Amino acid sequence: MEKIKLFSGAVGVVAIACAVFFVPPARAAIEGAMSCALLTPCLEWDNSSSGDAIKGVSTKGNALHGQTKFKSAGKTAGKAGVFGEDLSTSGNLNAGVLGSSTSGAGVIGTSTSLNGMEGLTSGAGTSGVYGQNSNASGFGLAGRNTGTTFNQSGSGVLADGGSHDDGLHAVATGSGATAIFAAAQNGPSIVVSQGANSSQPELLLQSPGTAVSHDLMDAKTPVGDDIFAITNTAEVFSAGNFIGFPIVSGGVAGTFIAKGESGNEALDLFGDNIASGDDVLDIMDDSGDLETRVTDTGDIWTVGLIHTGGSCGSGCVVGGKRVRSVGEYTPSEAEPTIEDNGEAQLVSGRAYVALDPKFANVIDTTSAYLVTVTPEGDCDGLYVTNRTPSGFIVREIHDGRSNVGFAYRIVAKKYGVHAGRLPMVDVRRAARPHVLERHRGQ
Repeated sequence: MEKIKLFSGAVGVVAIACAVFFVPPARAAIEGAMSCALLTPCLEWDNSSSGDAIKGVSTKGNALHGQTKFKSAGKTAGKAGVFGEDLSTSGNLNAGVLGSSTSGAGVIGTSTSLNGMEGLTSGAGTSGVYGQNSNASGFGLAGRNTGTTFNQSGSGVLADGGSHDDGLHAVATGSGATAIFAAAQNGPSIVVSQGANSSQPELLLQSPGTAVSHDLMDAKTPVGDDIFAITNTAEVFSAGNFIGFPIVSGGVAGTFIAKGESGNEALDLFGDNIASGDDVLDIMDDSGDLETRVTDTGDIWTVGLIHTGGSCGSGCVVGGKRVRSVGEYTPSEAEPTIEDNGEAQLVSGRAYVALDPKFANVIDTTSAYLVTVTPEGDCDGLYVTNRTPSGFIVREIHDGRSNVGFAYRIVAKKYGVHAGRLPMVDVRRAARPHVLERHRGQ
């Protein structure tokens, strides 16, 4: 028995030694047979049925591994480690390369210096890369940049349209579906940047000429309430304030129209303090010179005339609609004043005129007021005396005793107004720094 065991062991050792000795020559012989220098494939398997022509199975490594050592110069002249080609003459459901997976990725492409995966096509209306997903919560195509440095010109997906085409076409046809949905955890969801030398807008909202009236842009609260909207008929709606920058409005008429709903103001302007005298509205000319100013204390300053549109007896209403008005002018004064007028009666050449309490409440009673009187009958003339905060006396000159009526006009300084007489005002330009802040409670 011991001899049999020794013989068996010797045979095993010899067999292993022979295998080790003969494997390299056998592998070399096989690799030599698989090598060729032809323009056609070195190896080809054809399957005329529905099975695979080549199938590779691996439990731990790659089932099929292809390499190329060709030194290409250009995308269309390059070679591939694995090349798949669809030569079907009908239908459009076949693929040159098909990758599928039950839990991982169907196809993975990696590169250390160039694109991990490229899709090239020359057909009109076709896509270089097309992704499709049948799950409502999945993505047809997804890209992610795992770099840790911000703003290095990297992105999860790059859309480059070249020098003449759009960089990205986003189309949604489902009811309520959005063409682009952008969400960011911390930074802005969308940043739009135009070239430094471009005269085109950073963002263009364009409506087809035959489209029905709708919003070009609409911003809503989380519960769906409107915040800001721009319609395709050039209407602007805002539920809050315009903050930070001036509004420039063009269009055919060159006007900005603010339209308030029933019971609401069409336009509210707030200063950044309470009754501080700061500007709430500045109107400039093309040179940037200030033409009109309105402050948060109600002061209005203008270099021109103030016109009002008065009514008229005829020529203003045409077809039951007011189409014209009469232009009226507001006089200018050297200093701010307030006026009142009325009529009274001389009795035996004397009359006392009491100031209207409402008028007396708004004038500066510490300053003298002026009174002009005009007799409305024959007399020697009238003069004013004893002007007090409560009233004044009118008498006939030369101790006359006439009983005639007269008209009077009172000009007084306003209470709480201490503006100088004909002050010199600097002409301010639009380029001056002026940052608006959100009004308290808004």
